[in-house]
Amino acid sequence: MQLWFLTSKILSSGLIMSIAFSTADGWIISHLEYLNNVYKNATSQTGLCSLTFNKMLFEINSQYLRQNQVIRDMQDETNSLPSKTRKRKRMKLLPEDHLNEINLIQQAFNKLISSAKSNGLFCDNIVSDNNEAARSTSEKFYSDTFHQRLENLHGCNNSDEAIIWEAQYKKYVFPRRCSFYCYDVRNMMEKMKLNNQYDFVLLDPPWWNKSIRRKKSKSVEASYKMMYNEELVKIPVGKLLCSNGIVAIWCTNAPSHLHSIFNEMFPSWGITYKAKWYWVKVTQMGNTICNFTSAPGKQPYELIILGCASNVNINIPDSKLIVSVPSAVHSHKPPLIEVIKEYLPSEPKCLEIFARYLLPGWTSWGLEVLKFQDLSLYTILENVKNTKETTENPD
Repeated sequence: MQLWFLTSKILSSGLIMSIAFSTADGWIISHLEYLNNVYKNATSQTGLCSLTFNKMLFEINSQYLRQNQVIRDMQDETNSLPSKTRKRKRMKLLPEDHLNEINLIQQAFNKLISSAKSNGLFCDNIVSDNNEAARSTSEKFYSDTFHQRLENLHGCNNSDEAIIWEAQYKKYVFPRRCSFYCYDVRNMMEKMKLNNQYDFVLLDPPWWNKSIRRKKSKSVEASYKMMYNEELVKIPVGKLLCSNGIVAIWCTNAPSHLHSIFNEMFPSWGITYKAKWYWVKVTQMGNTICNFTSAPGKQPYELIILGCASNVNINIPDSKLIVSVPSAVHSHKPPLIEVIKEYLPSEPKCLEIFARYLLPGWTSWGLEVLKFQDLSLYTILENVKNTKETTENPD
């Protein structure tokens, strides 16, 4: 095991913000803006600097189409003759309760996005190219970083400033006051203090699903290690959460996963269900990345299931929307701290399990915990120290 610490006396400045717009239905947040604010002031071994995240990963300018859909659309546009249509099977509809839920999400989304656009958010003059730049940038990132396997690593940045540092011969950027464990989740009981200290525990499980399994057979770079629901139940969340803490789980739309949360995980952890929120993914023009559908299949949203320690009366509203332009890299989820903070103490202790990036003031656990901390994803805008010296001592 490697254990290392980063320390500094540099004070941070500015409040990290991600919420761009909010109504009673939910929030519109900017994941990219949040990341840029986190690393607006950083320090490296050569001095102070400012970092920006690779914005190409957020260049989502159109709905996601498979390559065969793109080719078919191009053929339809250039061919004046009517195309032959295949005989389709009768579409299977989702259960009525699921259809009602989708309808409510769509109505709330339309209201929220309409208000946002009337206030100047989102652009109408975006060139649509099936997200070519985002796709190619994502593929290159997977290819460049696939063999960089960090394991059995624990570290923290105890300073009040983001820091650029080297770990296992690779440069990473670390937000202020963060701590991380790069271990398998099965090792939590032996590596962490299970003394009920966290006010908020967030999980982004690698849910077992057929789609990822198919990707794994075609491209190892685009896959990750999945876990069965029976394994997820064993995570000691109940021993990590404080007596009035909140738990949030990112979840797919698969009924089996929801059943496991409600009937296995939450009861095992001593958690009472409180609310279900929805992350709706949109393009830069504010359109959903795929259509809402009444048939089984991909929807333009993911679920966030919220619960709290039993016997705690916390009023968390149901059916709130979180709307954002998603990253092109799989499982690069948007930050939740600003939309959940009103239900937490003023200076909460937060833990993310199955984390893929670090957050200021948080403890993060996961085999891919430094995935999006790779310095190659950031641009060093300026050396703050040198800029200051140039201003004070002009030629």
